Amino acid sequence: MRRAAIVTVRCLIVLLLLAAARDVPLPRRSGDRVRIHLVDRSGSVSVRGPAVSLRPANIDAVIAYDRQTRASGDLVTWASFGKTLAWESDQVDPSGSDVSLALTAALARNPTEIILYSDGRWDPGNAAFLFRDREVPIHVCPLGPTSVRDVRFRRVQAPASVRPGDSYVLSFTLESTYDVDCSLRVDQETRPLRLVAGVSTMVPITRTAPGVFHASIDVDDDCPENNKVDGQVFALTDQPRILALSKGLSLPGVDLDVAQSLPNLGAYDAIVLDNIALPAEQQQTLATWVKGGRGLVLLGGPLSYARGDWPHRPVETLSPLTLRPDLKVAAVFGLDSSGSMKKDFDLATQTLLDARDRYFDADDDIVAMTFADEARTMDFDALRKVTPTGGTRIARAIVEGIRHLRTRQAGRKVIVLVTDGESAAEETPEMLQAAIAGLDDIALIVLTTRKDVPGARNLHMDWNELDRALRNITNDINDLAREAPGILEVRKHPVTAGISPVVVRSINRTTAKSDSQVLATVGQPPKQDPVLAIRSYGEGRVAAFTTEAEPGIVPLIRQALDYVVGDRDAGLSLSIDPPRVIAQGVYKDPEFVTDGVPVVMKQVASNRWEGRLPEGLTGSVVVGKGRARATATIACPPEYEALGVDRDVLDRLARDTGGRLLRSTSELETLPRPERTAPRSGRTVFLLAAMALVFVELGVSIYWKV
Repeated sequence: MRRAAIVTVRCLIVLLLLAAARDVPLPRRSGDRVRIHLVDRSGSVSVRGPAVSLRPANIDAVIAYDRQTRASGDLVTWASFGKTLAWESDQVDPSGSDVSLALTAALARNPTEIILYSDGRWDPGNAAFLFRDREVPIHVCPLGPTSVRDVRFRRVQAPASVRPGDSYVLSFTLESTYDVDCSLRVDQETRPLRLVAGVSTMVPITRTAPGVFHASIDVDDDCPENNKVDGQVFALTDQPRILALSKGLSLPGVDLDVAQSLPNLGAYDAIVLDNIALPAEQQQTLATWVKGGRGLVLLGGPLSYARGDWPHRPVETLSPLTLRPDLKVAAVFGLDSSGSMKKDFDLATQTLLDARDRYFDADDDIVAMTFADEARTMDFDALRKVTPTGGTRIARAIVEGIRHLRTRQAGRKVIVLVTDGESAAEETPEMLQAAIAGLDDIALIVLTTRKDVPGARNLHMDWNELDRALRNITNDINDLAREAPGILEVRKHPVTAGISPVVVRSINRTTAKSDSQVLATVGQPPKQDPVLAIRSYGEGRVAAFTTEAEPGIVPLIRQALDYVVGDRDAGLSLSIDPPRVIAQGVYKDPEFVTDGVPVVMKQVASNRWEGRLPEGLTGSVVVGKGRARATATIACPPEYEALGVDRDVLDRLARDTGGRLLRSTSELETLPRPERTAPRSGRTVFLLAAMALVFVELGVSIYWKV
């Protein structure tokens, strides 16, 4: 009998542990309420007009009262949504109504019910199906005006481009929700109008000059946000449109638009980047634009290549040339670790670590060194473990740096010492002179805040300027620039046809990438440097110069522009019928992405591709592929295309999820409490029960005597 009891207990323990491992759920009936109030704070809800019952400002009081009067165990929280979502905050982007985002985020919090305050001017996506599957009702309270006195642009039709001097027609279609006298203003022209509720009116305006146009409706209605629109008609010429990102580049014989930051690129065929810094996000936009089939010319200068903002940025990927010459560098960066450096040692250490990663290639031989009473080389990361102490022995640092570099193979060897310059009293000038005499082909650079080191190249700085000083030094170490490099030599290619040899004033020193073609150089091997290289990038072309737009180089730049512009996609035409984009003609791939406004185009027939404009666009829209271009004018911001409460949409959402369409917030108190079965994890219960049976088994084994 005792043995049977022990076996039974052990079997139960095993079963309980298996149930805990599989997390077998336990049923329960829960009456606790988890209610989430979702408040629509988009622009369409806040326009003027007679309110159906509530305005967004009134809902805060409703939610506060609901939280104060909730039953024990209930949870009541809230969120606002527009184009974005914010929990327990009204700070959202009002330019859209992403109810699908709001409902999906709310469902992730396991509510028992949702109270949605909105006007119904949105698409809920598949959120209703998710709520129905989870048996979570959405109770809807209409929010916003019941009717709106609104005059709007319904459609604007304009040609994509016209030849200068040709006349063309802009067609504006207007609608109104009420009878009203108003006027349409297009730039300096005004047309009086009589609009009838629900009847569209089309107004043609004849123009003769391409360019930007501004249209507005002069009327006092409830929604001025949809009473104005801007568009653009491009000048149609046989010449490509070129944009120079420059502070004032001039190329005789080339019609350039000049800017210092990226505009809408859809109008341009090629860009010249002329010694100007671009933020990383604009560089990425530029890279995507070129990859889609456009042309880019890169010029040299102090803000280009490794001396500028290109390292580890998209322009580095675009360029046919590397950012630095293929010159292996061996360098010892010595940091003074004497007691006088205690205050500044940590800052100097971090600056050296950043310089190693930022200014040198992976194959460069770079080590750190500390020097105080003794000098020793180490990995850069080991600098963090050093505690400054002792005196400064600069001569010993030089000797240790020489000892290390003598064993290295590199095109250039350098010792850089960072110190306050205060040598220990035991270190005599003769010691320093003896150490420096052993440098031979090794360069010595000293960054100092106080005293110079005799016989070295001394650069003065303070600790806050250390990064800038290191950048200047590493530019010299890497030999990034070359003054008076010699006479330009060109190789036979259509880009270089007819180009005469000229003297080049200065260049950025670089190396050609393996997939590029070098067309012009200066110097003779082994000191030969590229001046012009070309390569393809995606569907586009890039030409890179290592010199600025010197007078003798301008003809070569013009011919490089002709090369990068090319005549790609000449058999493809684009058109826009919002929201559709249509491409017709010949193209080799079944799918491509336009530039300007990126649209994925998928093949639907042998000579036809279609895509859809992104949501949320308004005003002038430009898409392009190579030389093909299309424009459209989106007449009305999507948030204000339709106004007033849409009861049918709200009623359908509530009905599909098992909720109610609430006539007033007083009905919140009448909503039924949750009665559905909600399974809960049984793991804790099973583990506790198994533990209890272990003690039962021990008791049986010890106290049950046969």
